[in-house]
Amino acid sequence: MLPRWGLDVSLFMSGANDDRVWNTLSESSGDIAFVLGALANNKRFAMLTSLLRGPQTFSVLQRVTGLGKTALAHHLGILLKAGILKRIGKGLYELSIDGAEFVKAVGTAYAGSRRRRELEAARHADYIQKVHTKRKEPRMKEFEVKIVRLEPMRVASANVISTTPEHDAWEKMRTWAEPKGLLEDLEKHPVFGFNNPNPSPGRKEYGYEFWIRVEPDIEPKGEVEVKEFEGGLYAVTTCKLKEEIESEFFQKEGYLESWKKIVGWVKSSKYKYGRHQCLEKAHDPSASEEELVLDLYCPIEE
Repeated sequence: MLPRWGLDVSLFMSGANDDRVWNTLSESSGDIAFVLGALANNKRFAMLTSLLRGPQTFSVLQRVTGLGKTALAHHLGILLKAGILKRIGKGLYELSIDGAEFVKAVGTAYAGSRRRRELEAARHADYIQKVHTKRKEPRMKEFEVKIVRLEPMRVASANVISTTPEHDAWEKMRTWAEPKGLLEDLEKHPVFGFNNPNPSPGRKEYGYEFWIRVEPDIEPKGEVEVKEFEGGLYAVTTCKLKEEIESEFFQKEGYLESWKKIVGWVKSSKYKYGRHQCLEKAHDPSASEEELVLDLYCPIEE
């Protein structure tokens, strides 16, 4: 007799169909292990999850995984060899029929698993502990300002007016820029944003505009425009968005306190307020609101 805590797998393998499954598992154990091995990697699984939404380009998969070109090519080769993935064009990939079934089967099994329930319970318990012990995340350094000169640049612009314009404008920009590989190097193609138009009392909608630096050969398309930015001198400070929007100042005034601080700094400095565009630059534009870190660019003149 099995111990009380034992599991009699024969309870789940009792019909003709189950016999075929049993035989398949026994006879093809090596190949099944190879396929499961191809799935058993965080980066590859992130790719497969993204590909459930449809075909993806090499550059998009780089963005999803954070891998370099050589490393990504290595992982794609493993998935192609396992028959989970197929190449449907130059630098374009999609899940095979088998691959989609494998990924969905894993997701379905895990969604109803005891392991998932136990992990969720543990995370919930950890959250409660943090709340009651009032553990705080590390805060940003004290207010600091640096002087930066932005050179003239050609930028692609995406502007949206809505109740959530930052999100909507970024999605428009990301959809346009990602296939072109512009988001792979944020030093070469920095992303800036600003309110346009500003929020106004009694109105839920306002505007936000994103810029990304582009080369001369990039042409506008659809709702994305190309503009020439003259550059200028800026006082720059850094803030963590989560800390800002949870502050009493933001709840009362509706804008980031760091903007007030840097404007105050300019007034007390040797500089005067400039007429060129105020800008916000995210360290990682695709980061969640919880993790987003911003550089605030206040225009100044000597």
